[in-house]
This record gives sequence, structure tokens and C-alpha cells, in this order.
Amino acid sequence: MKMAQGAGRKAMGEKHPVPWALGLAPERVFMKHPMLEYLKETGAYGDRFPTIFCPGCGIGQALNYTLNAVDRIIKKDKIPRDHFCFIAGIGCSARVTSHYLGFDAIWSLHGRAPAVATGALLARPELRAIVVTGDGDAAAIGGNHFIQVCRRNLDMTVLCLNNNLYGMTGGQSSPTTSRGVPSTTAPYGNVENTFDLCEMAITAGANYVARWTTAHPQQCIQALEKGIRKKGLSFIEIMVQCPTHWKQEPAKMMKKFKSQGVRFSPEKRAEGLKKDQFWVGEFMDRERPEWLETYQKIMDRFQRP
Repeated sequence: MKMAQGAGRKAMGEKHPVPWALGLAPERVFMKHPMLEYLKETGAYGDRFPTIFCPGCGIGQALNYTLNAVDRIIKKDKIPRDHFCFIAGIGCSARVTSHYLGFDAIWSLHGRAPAVATGALLARPELRAIVVTGDGDAAAIGGNHFIQVCRRNLDMTVLCLNNNLYGMTGGQSSPTTSRGVPSTTAPYGNVENTFDLCEMAITAGANYVARWTTAHPQQCIQALEKGIRKKGLSFIEIMVQCPTHWKQEPAKMMKKFKSQGVRFSPEKRAEGLKKDQFWVGEFMDRERPEWLETYQKIMDRFQRP
């Protein structure tokens, strides 16, 4: 039975009618998410969905943004899907690579994902290597690997999902936890200063550096798309909410991201930031020699004719 739009709203007592109340076909009602084509819905041990992530976790949003960027590159640039390789270390962010992606993927050691990605690129330089990491994985145990891969300016994308703490192991302070903020390892407030990961990447030598939040979906997708295409090291930081350990509602955390994130510009930088504010935007886009190309030129010099 086909119902009129007004009748559907009145019958359901809702602001918006359910789709079938508008006479929509069933196949339009139960549409699969378009990014599911890049995910593993089932595995050897059964269904992989729903994910293991806590309700409201921002990692799922960041995954969606990443797959949208990859989808655009595959379709626009005609790059084969099997030319993408995802590498992760340990932590909540690593579960994206190890559990759900329908791409070639490596679940490596804590903090060592950039080193593993380096090996993959030496063997297969045509790959689009994407390292998925967290603030603890990248800046603490993996800090030196992160700095060195930026210094070498290897042709890979490092995506850091920053929730300002160690999520998987219980909410401990990480290198990006703000000074004075309590955590499970600093109940009276964190006494350490923070790393600005984007500043570190720029100083170490990355070609492309940007930061956005889960509240900036289109900007995240555009930055990821640009970063993956960019020759050299691209570092993209996405601030993600962790409602479980910060004990805040996800929607409120995203609103805070919008209000606290200040769009970067040289003019605004001179004015500085207020308390709890942080810069978002594109911080660096430059052309510096890429390590693999330089290495290949040396190899070519010694090739026998």
C-alpha cells in the first residue's frame, strides 16, 4: 500500500517519514554503504561487523574518510586496487588495518610501521603505502621511526588518528595529552609537555603536512587524496574522539573540535592560540627530493649495460 507523504508522517508520528512510507522501492531503502566494497564483511571466524570499536569512536569516521579518498584515486587516476598497501603498528588505530580492510595489509610491531612500509616500498616502489597509526604508536615507542621516515621523505602517507591518549590499553597519557589533563596514569594531571606532531613532521622534512578532525569530513578526504598523490612523505593528522576514556558524548566532542580548531594561516599564527585551541588546515606543501627516486638513480649508475 502506497501512503501519501503527509499521511506517512502523521501515521508514524515522526518529523521525517520512514522510506517505505514515501513509496520508495525496497532496494533503495536497504542500500549498502558504498565503502563496503573496500572492507571485509566476513572472515574465517565469522562476520566482522559490527566493528570492535566503542560506540561513538572517531576511528570509524576516519576510516570512512580514508576509503573515500582511496576510492577517488582508484577511479580518477585508474590506479589498480592492488597497488595500495596499508601498514599499521599496535593500538586502536591498527585494528582498522588488521581486521577490516580489503586491501593488502600488514599488522606490524608497535611503533615500527614506518620501517615495515619502507621495506615494502624498497621491494615494490610502485605501491601506494599508507601507514595508519595513533599518537602513542607514532610519537612514543615509534617516535624515532616517525622522525626518520619524515627525514628521508619516503613516498608514503602516514595517517595519525590522534585521540590524545592510549585508548586500547586503558586511557593512559600519551605524548599528545595536554599538560594538566588527568588520565589513568596521571590522576592528578599530566606533568609533561606535548608533542605537536605536525610541527615535528615539518621540521623532520615531510613534503605535505595537514591536520583536521572528525568534524571536518570533506577537508579530511581532500587532504588524504592530496597526500596520497603527493610525491614524498605526507603526514595527515586527524583528531578523533574517544568517548570511552574521556567520558564525554561523541557529538559534544565533535562540537568542541569545531570550536577549538582554528583554521591556520600565517596571519592568524602571528596572533597565536587561546587556551585549548589548536590549528587545523594545511601546514606544508613543498617539493623536496624523494628517497626512493634518489636511491634508484644510484642503482641505475651501476647497472651493467
